Amino acid sequence: MTSDGGRFDGLIVGVAVACALGAGACIDGAPVEEAVSGLRVTTVPTPAHLVSGGDTLIRVELPPNGDAAAATMALDGTDVTRAFRQAPVDRLGRPGHALLGLLEGLADGDSTLQVSLGEAQAKLTITSYPLAGPIFSGEHLEPYFCLGELGSGRDGEARQFAIGNGDLLLGDGMDADCSFDTRVDFVYRTTGEEPAFAPWPDDGSRPQDLAETTTMEGRAVAYVVRLETGTINRAIYQTAALVDPSAPAPSPWLPPAGWNGRLVYTYGGGCEAGFFQGTSTGGVLRDNMLSLGYAVASSTLNVNAQGGCNDVLSAETTMMVKERFAETYGPPVHTIGWGGSGGAMQQLLIAGAYPGILDGILPTLTFPDAISYFIDTAECRLPLRRFLNGRNPPLSDDVKNAIGGWADWDVCERSLGPRPNRIGPDDCPASIPLDARYHPVDNPGGVRCSIYDGMRNVFGTRAYDEVEPTPVQPFGRSPQDNVGVQYGLEALNRGLIDTGLFLELNEQAGGWDIDFQWRRERAAADPDALRIAYETGRVTSGSGGLATTPIIDERNYLDHVANFHASYYSFVMRERLVRDNGHADNYVLQRRMAPLSRADENLALMDEWLVAIALDATADHAAAKVVGAKPAALRDACWNDDGIEIVEPAVFDRGAIFNNTQGRCNELFPPHAGARIVAGGPLTSDVLKCELKPIDPADYAVPLTSEETTRLESIFPDGVCDWSKPGVGQVPNTRTWLSYGPSPVNRYQ
Repeated sequence: MTSDGGRFDGLIVGVAVACALGAGACIDGAPVEEAVSGLRVTTVPTPAHLVSGGDTLIRVELPPNGDAAAATMALDGTDVTRAFRQAPVDRLGRPGHALLGLLEGLADGDSTLQVSLGEAQAKLTITSYPLAGPIFSGEHLEPYFCLGELGSGRDGEARQFAIGNGDLLLGDGMDADCSFDTRVDFVYRTTGEEPAFAPWPDDGSRPQDLAETTTMEGRAVAYVVRLETGTINRAIYQTAALVDPSAPAPSPWLPPAGWNGRLVYTYGGGCEAGFFQGTSTGGVLRDNMLSLGYAVASSTLNVNAQGGCNDVLSAETTMMVKERFAETYGPPVHTIGWGGSGGAMQQLLIAGAYPGILDGILPTLTFPDAISYFIDTAECRLPLRRFLNGRNPPLSDDVKNAIGGWADWDVCERSLGPRPNRIGPDDCPASIPLDARYHPVDNPGGVRCSIYDGMRNVFGTRAYDEVEPTPVQPFGRSPQDNVGVQYGLEALNRGLIDTGLFLELNEQAGGWDIDFQWRRERAAADPDALRIAYETGRVTSGSGGLATTPIIDERNYLDHVANFHASYYSFVMRERLVRDNGHADNYVLQRRMAPLSRADENLALMDEWLVAIALDATADHAAAKVVGAKPAALRDACWNDDGIEIVEPAVFDRGAIFNNTQGRCNELFPPHAGARIVAGGPLTSDVLKCELKPIDPADYAVPLTSEETTRLESIFPDGVCDWSKPGVGQVPNTRTWLSYGPSPVNRYQ
């Protein structure tokens, strides 16, 4: 198998090339191919030190006048020249003279490939890891429940995985790594009033209702899809592409005629505890993609509600599945990310921390990351909801909205608040068997379902002695914190609440412990967790890979229906890019109301954008290439109910958080704020724990009496948030491709 790293385009994609382009994908300590006299050898689409499954695709780039027939290859001294053939013509028409070879049977660990062409020599060290992983995501989570071991569904039936051809997987015959034999099925698109995918006849006969399709390259082909299903990294993966069942099997040297050379990788939403294999992918049988010739891939660990909200594990799995795809079809020209909500989180986090796995991304219902989003969920669920609902006399919804910044109190009451909080260890999805789940008394050694326990590979663990009864296991370090946060500060300063309510709110808000139980004291973050969250890119920044990633954010506006997918999260991501890069020119924000969708148009525009980047032969830095290649049709815009486009820059007025209606688009789709912004926090919304400062009367528009000042000082004895400073432990994230083991390359300590 092969995988991915750097800004890889399926041609000359070694680490050295990515570094030279300034793509932000350089991997410290990674083996770099030797190149002599124009001879270069690389793994594609993966860095050589991260291949998996005992096989890998190799590209040997020859000098312009080099004789391909004279080249020889030896793997650990054994001649493997016969594994190499002339590489197919580049799909984008870029010049190249290369050989492509599939090396199989690699042992785990290091192997050395020696390439010779006359006097020219090139050598590459290849490191292979097991197909079941891990590679760089750290030790596998344990316990881990395979498909056949999952908790029962709603009707008490065994959970199953639908192949897409009518067959179901029930988890029978899986080994200890939840693996089963890879299978290949064919489905076809039917004609008629309600086209659908149907299983290809067992006898291979051509169905009368078989549709045809014309790909984006203008090729008319039968609409038949090769559907591959298997297990990689303990996840169930699928790939789909247009393939004629009667034609020779696809290969890197003979890709199917219907494939346009592009790959779309889909990500599923949610954010739940990991520890289980899952029953669905991000979806691969997508007519709008396959009909144009795109291949589609995904896995169960790329669904955030199944992958534990663990973007490192999702990145690793994406890399490995791409590797498998390339070994079957050849390396894709580029890979486009696709998905909403938790699927958007994954795209942004992967593109930022592991650049090159995804070349461009199409997030919808965007959240920048899980950790900063959980600031809103935690504070709504416990301090705010508890106080605002429990106060007597009751508060009006207008007052509650002023404190929370929401469009509607129901955002907290019925959307954020009742939802699984993902921070509490007892918030387990139904897939995890009941008797396996953590309970502080009944099962203290059980599975803890907080995302921090699910990401202990990154955050590590420690003893939390303040929990009673005394824990029998270490818990995942948490960066959650609300010390010094003055809830409702801007509501006070705008005259929307009075001083008495402001003081009462902050006096009674309290916090939560590591078991996510309310306590009178404010929640205090683990210092190491704070540092790790920022240093590793678990809190998305505008630096790293995102600085050079094309992003089209299509925002389905839901603020008006009290949905937790608030539109301001898109502005949060934009603001981080502006802060870290001085601009957000690689980020396009589109706003509209359902059922209008720009999905098909944006897929075409993203492809156009990526092709233009690939064909840019200038010496410009990667960031300049990305901005310069952006299609003219890609501009910040919104669409009214009649489908009329309104083009104007997307703006979030930090000074108008209670009436953010500047511009025609904001009139149609006003963005609202969250509780941390009302508390004075920055629009970047990435301060997990604030630096503290002494109480300053100048911060309050309403003069405080001496009694009120004394009371405020008793509420905040150590001071209040100084939002003018970065958060505690907050540093720019410039390190990419971090490993948490077993790979020693760029290992995070």
